[in-house]
Amino acid sequence: MLLNSLEACRQRIEKLRYSIAKTAVLFPIDPQALQLLTEAQEESVDALIWRYSQCVTMMQEQLFRGIAYLEQEDISDKSNRDKTLLMEKLGAIRSAEDFGTAAMLRNKFSHHYPEDIGNRLERLNLVIDEAKLVVTCFGEIHGYLKQKGFI
Repeated sequence: MLLNSLEACRQRIEKLRYSIAKTAVLFPIDPQALQLLTEAQEESVDALIWRYSQCVTMMQEQLFRGIAYLEQEDISDKSNRDKTLLMEKLGAIRSAEDFGTAAMLRNKFSHHYPEDIGNRLERLNLVIDEAKLVVTCFGEIHGYLKQKGFI
């Protein structure tokens, strides 16, 4: 099951990399630039956000769970923060704090209100760097699984 989750996440990470490359020239976005985005550019930014959020969720809910199972760690009563701290302790990710920041940004995107331009711009301008961090974390998880002989 972990192998299937890892492969599904890898595929989404590749799509996320594509979105990062495609939209990087648009950032940073200021209020004027936001107003001038074409419909195609807005769709590209939306795809970036969607792929970013999807990758964070898959890593948190599928990969972290699979690693905990293989390491014989009971996470049934643990919060996402506790699971992330465990992944850092095990060595699957370098920084629980960094991944936690990525998860918080993902949560903020799910509470998007178009009229709140200031907060929207702040989130948008964070997403490129946070998306790169998520890609890096996936690489760390993959390396950890290989090193431990799980894959």
